[in-house]
Amino acid sequence: MRRTFKVVDLFCGAGGTSTGAAQAIERHGGRIELLAVNHWDVAIETHARNHPRAKHLCKSLDQVRPRDAVRGEVDLLVASPECTHHSIARGGKPINDQSRMSAFEVLRWVAELLPRQVLIENVKEFETWGPIGTNNRPLKNRKGETFRAWMQTLESLGYRVDRRVLNAANYGAATTRERMFVRAVRGRASINWPAASHSPTGGADLFGATKPWRPARDIIDWAMPSQSIFNRKKPLASATLNRIEMALKKLGGRHAEPCLDALRQRQ
Repeated sequence: MRRTFKVVDLFCGAGGTSTGAAQAIERHGGRIELLAVNHWDVAIETHARNHPRAKHLCKSLDQVRPRDAVRGEVDLLVASPECTHHSIARGGKPINDQSRMSAFEVLRWVAELLPRQVLIENVKEFETWGPIGTNNRPLKNRKGETFRAWMQTLESLGYRVDRRVLNAANYGAATTRERMFVRAVRGRASINWPAASHSPTGGADLFGATKPWRPARDIIDWAMPSQSIFNRKKPLASATLNRIEMALKKLGGRHAEPCLDALRQRQ
């Protein structure tokens, strides 16, 4: 008889993390019983199409009593709390500290459900989370203070905790996006991290063989029509155009000059 694994996915989005959990459970001969929670109706609608058998709640976490939403022992809780107020990609906009509190809502769910394992994903700047000053900017001399308190709270609930920043390209994705992953376990379970299957150029070393990183062109359907960034109803911000220019220079070198000329004419 196949064992059922009870999984809770907070800030579920379109369902990528849920898919990974389902695939891992299926690989080990089990079946998933999934609860997905998100405050955005579009995310819930998309997740429901990808995971029609899951139970869905379109509510903010602070509006839900966890034990009313899920009964029995939870095997895995996964969460991707709001990251925009930690990321360096905000263009220097003011920080709203209330929006950064969503990570503490995850701890409330953990405290009430006490899942066997917890997996939390965020931008790597999550580690620098600290108090903000009167100018609504993080206090540099207290960088990471709130994050450390958050980690200690997780440990105080009886978990062993570890964290790593992982590059998606090292695991076969066609992107070099880096994310921080925090893992927490109860009982005697060990925390094991996956070995990289890919590396920038591939090859073999003392740790085994890896395949080369996959380029984005491998997953792009070039036959599909697309809109030019120069014909948008709302032009791209100058900061975004500058980042595009820097990327073209870095990756294209002298071969990128025609693209750079076109880009500069639009600035």
